[in-house]
Amino acid sequence: MAHRFDPAKMERLLAPDRRQWLDPLRILGLLDLRVGMTLLDVGCGPGYFALEAARMVAPAGKVYGVDVSEEMVARLRERAAAAGVENLVPVLAEEEDEYPVPSASCDAALLVDVYHEVDPASGFLGEIRRILKPGAHVLVVDWKPEPTPLGPPLPERIAPDDVVEEMTWSGYEFLGPREVGPYHYGLLFRRP
Repeated sequence: MAHRFDPAKMERLLAPDRRQWLDPLRILGLLDLRVGMTLLDVGCGPGYFALEAARMVAPAGKVYGVDVSEEMVARLRERAAAAGVENLVPVLAEEEDEYPVPSASCDAALLVDVYHEVDPASGFLGEIRRILKPGAHVLVVDWKPEPTPLGPPLPERIAPDDVVEEMTWSGYEFLGPREVGPYHYGLLFRRP
């Protein structure tokens, strides 16, 4: 099984200094989110990106925050309620390749620090494709496969070329790399 982030350390994902090296507004801007859009945030954790995205697409838009961890989804729900964010839907995924989200319901998908945690053969890329509308964009952000002061061990990281190969094999069109921060790479795709 691939490396999974320990939910007991989830507050690290919300640390204020994280914005210095992984700014949610900058990253969400790469998806060109607008009012009325619906975002699928896969592996959303406690909502570092999901809450910002929900504000960007409000009032008519929606964010599905999907995670396989009950603790993460519970924390996301708490944070959304405390912030008065009503257009964020916390979703507990029983499996990494099956999400209780309607088909063709999302305009974009975000996968931050998730790709290295899942097995692409699991079918999760097909499940994301099922949920996305035709033409929807997918932004994959993950740890650079080089030494960084933060992040998972090097053997658990995945090279950008491998992500591109797996995504294109799964039917996504690669639109190119995107600059996202000093420790991460960003890759933008389109669902046909």
